[in-house]
Amino acid sequence: MVKVRSVKKSMCMTFIAAVCAIVLASGITIFAAGRLQQQILNSRYMTVGSVDFTLDEDQEAYYFNASDAVWQPLSNAENIAYYSLFAAMVILPAIYVIGFIGIAAAGFYKRKLKEPLSQLQFGVRNIQENNLDFSIEYNSCDELGKLCSSVEKMRQALVKNNKELWETLEHRRLLNASVAHDLRTPITVLKGYLEYLEKNIQKKSVTEEMLEETVSSMQSAALRLENYVADVSRVESVENMEVHPDYIDTESLADEIKENINYLKREKKVSLDTYIPKETIKIDKTVFFRVLENLTQNALRYAENLIVIELSMDDRLLLLSVKDDGRGFSEDEIKKAVNAFYSSEKCSEHFGIGLYICRKLCEKHGGELQIENRQDGGALVTASFKIR
Repeated sequence: MVKVRSVKKSMCMTFIAAVCAIVLASGITIFAAGRLQQQILNSRYMTVGSVDFTLDEDQEAYYFNASDAVWQPLSNAENIAYYSLFAAMVILPAIYVIGFIGIAAAGFYKRKLKEPLSQLQFGVRNIQENNLDFSIEYNSCDELGKLCSSVEKMRQALVKNNKELWETLEHRRLLNASVAHDLRTPITVLKGYLEYLEKNIQKKSVTEEMLEETVSSMQSAALRLENYVADVSRVESVENMEVHPDYIDTESLADEIKENINYLKREKKVSLDTYIPKETIKIDKTVFFRVLENLTQNALRYAENLIVIELSMDDRLLLLSVKDDGRGFSEDEIKKAVNAFYSSEKCSEHFGIGLYICRKLCEKHGGELQIENRQDGGALVTASFKIR
């Protein structure tokens, strides 16, 4: 695995190399210029006016003394060359400083900064234009690579939030449409009975029996309207509900489920099977039992004789399965039963929010709700909860 240097370390190494190159080039230049100056000076010759010789008998050596010795002056061209070399010793190192630092900076920018900065500018520009259909691809382990990765994660979070917001708005739209549609029936019924009473009161043909029947029918319509409004409130409370998982003992959880089953008013058999290898799991009991109660009540409505509740585990999920021996789901119900206010029994007092609430609670707990038909007949609903 190739070790990636950090931006700071890479920058230090680049400029240390530039400094070394500057020092080396400057040293070579100054040395070469000094040698050339020495060669120019060596090309001169000396003129001597007179020479006196002295014999040192003790040392057996002659000594001479030159007077009026003068070095031959340099020519104009040699003077220009000589002093130009001085200028070169000063100017060329300055040029080396500017050149090598410029080359180092350009190389460092191209190698470490150009691509990530371009990716970041591209990403920020698209985010400013509310366009999230892009991706930042810069696979490096340095600081800028981590920054690009953070921006990409932020983009993905924005996409997820926008999707959730769109789904929420779409759900609100469908909920409002469903409310408007389903409220119309009881309101129309109430208006019809009121008009009926008004006409008969004007004709003075209202009997006590007619009045009792009409008031009873109006009370039923008002009760249906009241129940519907209560169900809308329940949907709103589930939307705003927060999950608070905690560690619980699986054996005590199974005992509590058995107690809840025993408290149910039923004429049908309900059995419980548990297959949980762990002694403790972390879930929100309130969410779990609310889903269990909704699924059990739903199964009791449609089961012929038997309901089987199974509790098991799959990887990091707690699975709650409720089976019944009833008629099962129709194709339309399998597609729409988990939607809010869907009900195949339009005239019943059930408004079709039980499975929807279970679905939302499972999703809040990191799982999902699946509905299907059993091969040997009856319905099978499986709720999963992420064990945190």
